[in-house]
Amino acid sequence: MIEFKHITKRFVRDRTPIFALRDVDLTIQKGEIFGIIGESGAGKSTLLRLINGLEHPTQGTVKVDGVSLGGMSKADLRQLRLRTGMIFQHFQLIQSRNVADNIAFALKAAGVKRADFPERIRELVSLVGLEGFETNFPSQLSGGQKQRVGIARALANNPTVLLCDEATSALDPVTTLQILELLKDLNERLGLTIVLITHEIDVVKQICHRVAVMSQGEVVEVASTYDLFSQAKHPVTQHYVDTALQIELPERILQATPGKIIRLQFTGEKTGESTLSEAIRRYDISVSILHGKVDYIQDVAFGVLIVSLTGSSDQIALALDWLATELHALEVIQDVA
Repeated sequence: MIEFKHITKRFVRDRTPIFALRDVDLTIQKGEIFGIIGESGAGKSTLLRLINGLEHPTQGTVKVDGVSLGGMSKADLRQLRLRTGMIFQHFQLIQSRNVADNIAFALKAAGVKRADFPERIRELVSLVGLEGFETNFPSQLSGGQKQRVGIARALANNPTVLLCDEATSALDPVTTLQILELLKDLNERLGLTIVLITHEIDVVKQICHRVAVMSQGEVVEVASTYDLFSQAKHPVTQHYVDTALQIELPERILQATPGKIIRLQFTGEKTGESTLSEAIRRYDISVSILHGKVDYIQDVAFGVLIVSLTGSSDQIALALDWLATELHALEVIQDVA
């Protein structure tokens, strides 16, 4: 378990204090994939670097497995860092060494016996799906392959925690999904606690169990990934979710569409279309679907529909009241007679 208690981190630049973190309280459970999302300058990287002692808080306490980092000796901090792997946006590979030697570098730093290098390198190369590339140099690898080397190197010391600093930001969308699937597999197979920072909500949606949303050095919301999408509370979170769903109608469509235009959210097994069909039957109204999207977050359906309702005003009012009780959320976007 990783705990942050009342964490403040202050830097001084030109005699002016700059707060990277402000009174952060956060707990990351053992074995979960925990996402930290925020724009540049939100404090994500600073928070991540507190976990392995690369940064120290100005105020507050960081604990890993119940032990405060503030009271650790240099030797204890070294042991903590050996148990904590880290991968980076730009891979940080040694360009003059091939894949096997990049992994061997991490083994040497950890004090592994040289006689054990070949077997451990074979295990790690197989684990990340790079068989046959052991003698390739970084310049001969794709971005995704380079990140796989970075992951293998981070796992060389059998860490219990893996820190991912914008690990997919330099990758194309297809490669990003492949790396995320690899991280998910490693979490399940090895029981790794993975802490992943990103500014991309789709990355969070694909892999994270829980998420913290950061803005201007503060954690503004913490929730399961599903709850984050289905019931976002803070405006910053709502902006991320709206960006991910991309459910908006062009203004010309809004102006040209008669009736009451509503946005519906539905979750789980209850689909929006079946509920609308029941509303049509019950209240003798007409429904036109203007836009919609269904996604699966942590294997549970979550969808949004934008529809127009036409019919008598009394029946539409009754239908809206009924829909509000049946669906997750309902919002009237426009009402044109």
